[in-house]
Amino acid sequence: MLAVTLIIVVRRGQPLEKAGIAMIALAFLLTPLVERRDSWYAPQLGIMAVDVALLAGLTVIAFRYDRSWPICAAGFQSIAVMTHLVFLINPPLLYRAFYYVNFSIGYFVLGALIGGVLIECPSAFHLRRGQRALSVPWP
Repeated sequence: MLAVTLIIVVRRGQPLEKAGIAMIALAFLLTPLVERRDSWYAPQLGIMAVDVALLAGLTVIAFRYDRSWPICAAGFQSIAVMTHLVFLINPPLLYRAFYYVNFSIGYFVLGALIGGVLIECPSAFHLRRGQRALSVPWP
């Protein structure tokens, strides 16, 4: 899914979307490097740091630019960060839910980015600059 998103964004996305996929890809690549594999019940503080950094980057993009995909992506990423915090409270009880939620959230973040490229990038549909591909109400 990351490779498909990367191809779509590189071919059709604008510089903001390319910056977003660079941050997301970096987080995807760093996650296995900082993962603790000694115990399933061990808090994944390295992964939490990567997720918090990605959340910070997506939040900055969401506040600085008038795109809707970073808002959705930051919302999904905040769920991933919250699962880390919940897991720290009671690891033995919540480890299975933690891993299922944390691994699946990445796909939602990628989906938000693909949706943003398809909806908001004029180059994806050869539209005039500033014209949206789909009529999405924006305040």
